[in-house]
Amino acid sequence: MEDRIDRPISPEPSAHEAYPPYPPSPSWPFTGRDVTLAELTSLMEHSARPVLLITGPVGVGKTRMARELLSGTETKNGAKNGTGTETGTAVPPGRLLTASATESVARIPFGALAHLLPTTLPTAGGRPNLLRVLADGLLAGIGDGQRTLLVDDVHLLDDGSASLLLHLAVRSGMHGSTQDGTHGGMRIVLTGRSDVPMPDAVEALIRGNYADRVDLPPLGADSVSRLLERTLRGQVQTATAHRLWQYSGGNVLWLQQLVDAGLASGTLAVVGEVWCWQGPFQLSTRLVDLVSRRIGQLSAPVQRAAELMALGEPLGVTVFEQLTGAAVMDELDRRELIVGEKDGWRTQVRLAHPLYGEVLRRRTPPHRWRRHCRDLAEAIERTGMRRREDPARVGGWRLEAGDLTDPRFLLSAAEHAVLTMDFTLAARLARAACDAGGGAPAQRALAVALGYTGDGVRAEQVHSGLSGTVTSEREQLQSVQLRAANMFLALDRPADALDLLRRTEETMADEAARAELAALQALLLAAQADWPAYAEAVARARQCVPPTPGTTVRVYYAECIDHFCHGRTDAALRLAESALMILSDGDDMPFLHAGLLSWLCNAQAFSGRLGEAEAIATAEYRQARESNWVASQGAWQIFLGRIAARRGQLRSTLRHMREAASILRDDATWGQQALLYGEWATVEAMTGNAAEAQTLLDQAHLAHVQSYRILHTLAFRMAQPWILAARGRLRDAARQAMRAADDARQEQAFLWEAELLHLPVRLGQSAAVSGRLVELAAVSDNPHIRIYAEHAGAFADRDASALEEVCASFQTAGMHLHAAEAAAHAARLWLRNGSTVHAQRAADRCLQLARHCEGVMTPAVLACWTPELTDRERDIARLAADGQSSRQIASLLGIMVRTVDNHLYRVYRKTGVTNRRELRNVLTLGLSEPTDGTDGTEAAGATDEFGDR
Repeated sequence: MEDRIDRPISPEPSAHEAYPPYPPSPSWPFTGRDVTLAELTSLMEHSARPVLLITGPVGVGKTRMARELLSGTETKNGAKNGTGTETGTAVPPGRLLTASATESVARIPFGALAHLLPTTLPTAGGRPNLLRVLADGLLAGIGDGQRTLLVDDVHLLDDGSASLLLHLAVRSGMHGSTQDGTHGGMRIVLTGRSDVPMPDAVEALIRGNYADRVDLPPLGADSVSRLLERTLRGQVQTATAHRLWQYSGGNVLWLQQLVDAGLASGTLAVVGEVWCWQGPFQLSTRLVDLVSRRIGQLSAPVQRAAELMALGEPLGVTVFEQLTGAAVMDELDRRELIVGEKDGWRTQVRLAHPLYGEVLRRRTPPHRWRRHCRDLAEAIERTGMRRREDPARVGGWRLEAGDLTDPRFLLSAAEHAVLTMDFTLAARLARAACDAGGGAPAQRALAVALGYTGDGVRAEQVHSGLSGTVTSEREQLQSVQLRAANMFLALDRPADALDLLRRTEETMADEAARAELAALQALLLAAQADWPAYAEAVARARQCVPPTPGTTVRVYYAECIDHFCHGRTDAALRLAESALMILSDGDDMPFLHAGLLSWLCNAQAFSGRLGEAEAIATAEYRQARESNWVASQGAWQIFLGRIAARRGQLRSTLRHMREAASILRDDATWGQQALLYGEWATVEAMTGNAAEAQTLLDQAHLAHVQSYRILHTLAFRMAQPWILAARGRLRDAARQAMRAADDARQEQAFLWEAELLHLPVRLGQSAAVSGRLVELAAVSDNPHIRIYAEHAGAFADRDASALEEVCASFQTAGMHLHAAEAAAHAARLWLRNGSTVHAQRAADRCLQLARHCEGVMTPAVLACWTPELTDRERDIARLAADGQSSRQIASLLGIMVRTVDNHLYRVYRKTGVTNRRELRNVLTLGLSEPTDGTDGTEAAGATDEFGDR
């Protein structure tokens, strides 16, 4: 026993360490084909046809699928596919015959099957029937059983081998199938390419209804992501997985080549526990050869057309036809090198596979590259550049062609690149416009682009040099607002930003300009929770009648933050939606659109519209990923994590937070790292990882910024109580939450105050919060605050029936963890009142809800999950599962080491485990099932006084 308790034992890897970050396995796991494998298994077992033909493009995994299908296990049916699903058809040893066709062997009659056929033919009795003799040789020795023949790459078979397969199929079909699904002759499994002709005898198998044909499609995006994570044994960044899926086209062979090349070059590496692709794609020599063979030898006109498409895709059909000619375009289509797609009313053309473009661009010499870019730019310019992205694309091609003579065009292209969120291109175009003599407008565009790429320092250098160059109040208004936004967002200098705006407002003669500057000040002051100064700024902004659209948008934005922080989330939603409707694409402050969407998403997430919030966050993340806007990618991953946390999906939340950290590692825009680490710390504490949560909270404090202070309030102040709770100090946690709630009340951050006041209730502590929550619910339109008040009231009144109603309200709102905790409180009360039937029902409901919460270890749920433990045993067990030694636990709880050991001994005996690693699996709901014999009364029970420790 001493060996099990005294010696520190490494904790069970947390959810994000389920796959240690090792190099990939030598053999890629079989992933993403469960449905297809089940379909093939059913055909093997039940189809009356003797032949199964698996087709698909080269590299899609046909051979691997056939081998998985026929892999043997202990029983004939039920081969494990590596995912726990019983699929596959086991072939007994010695009854599986395999053959592979190749281009070289195709020249030899029966070459592919030579190793399976008799060495000599009979000479007596006349000339033998060749096919029957060969078939008899293959079937010799079967007895009462059945053999299976697997032939790979059947499209390369010689005519003799293909004819023999047809003969075997006909012969097996004549024998028919037995009651167990086997065929009297031979079961034949074939694999072949779907994009090339088959031998005539193989086609006859299909025409004669002797074969079931299943086409194996490329892997989908989700399957590629799972495959990468199983292979790399770690979380893979969403953008990286999506990029690898796009470039591989779901082709497993090409995916393997891309991953191997990335690992070899170091561009695919672990960043903050997440696998990320950094930099351009690296193609291995083998992959380049594979793709080059697929492209084939092209004539000069077709080669030019392919290169144009590689540099310009997608292109409109009309533009591409004008550049290349109809005949050349038809040749590319015949070779299946291009595909058409609908984009609204317009038809566009692109290369059939992203890797074609990579290889073609690599093979295009610099002089042709420049000429192609010039031709593309001129072709799009002739169309009038009617599409939103056209100016930026043409500008990029002009840069590549070395045409840097027109500053006004380069500036326009840079501004359009900002609108399409391609800020790297925008910076290049704006810099070129500056070099070409674009003056102050070009410098402003450069500063904006630099700010969005996270280079706030250089953006400020450009902004500061503009002060003496502006010639009109409108230019000054634009420059000052952009500079203030950069100071606030990128440089974390809110005081300087506000001072700049106020000084400029005082010097402006135009009333509308002064109002717009006051409105922007109101927006920044609301984000700082400086409510008196905010109210004054709003009043100044409203003095201009009628207000300009720019002033109205900024005032609505500021008031949206005001209403949100004061718990009026429905009003905040209406204001954000109104501002977005007014906001035009040409607004001088491009960050306004992204900011308004983020506050809209916040208001939805904290008012029960989780589905709407997730839809916005997902769409915006995808757009940021496509444009490679790093700061926005990280921000929307944080939002997705926040939404998952509101739902109680803790493991999903951790995935989003880890990914956000890997994205934002070098980007300090908007002070997101502090926000990220603070919210991440809270979720780690909810899963029982107190030490990891404290480390993250320390990082949050180090990254703390002054800008957007109102957002950091909850992130910093919610984490510490949950960390204390994870360490078993529930009373201290409740007191800490109450102090933080009082601070939030002083700042008039009433929504955050309500969240913090509800925390002691969730922890099962008797805190006097019901009255204040009722007050907040009365002045708020937020439905969650009303449920918090009902929860606190039912908890204080010890009303089990009311707690079950609260559970239902939380469940309707999609907040499964909150609902599970309310059900746990109800179960404990029912048991205390002697109603075991009601206690059983509430406990079952708690556990059912908590299973959706992915590894939750909050006190209420853990008490319901481990009813056999006392509260003190549960606290010690949680700390031991977190990796703490007995001495460390004793220090944290203020007890003797021997007392800790004694409690651990009882914990091990009650739970049936032998060490801390096993203990974590028992304590984490969702990783293990409850032990047999746990009845509902025990599941609902507790061993000491309700709500008081």
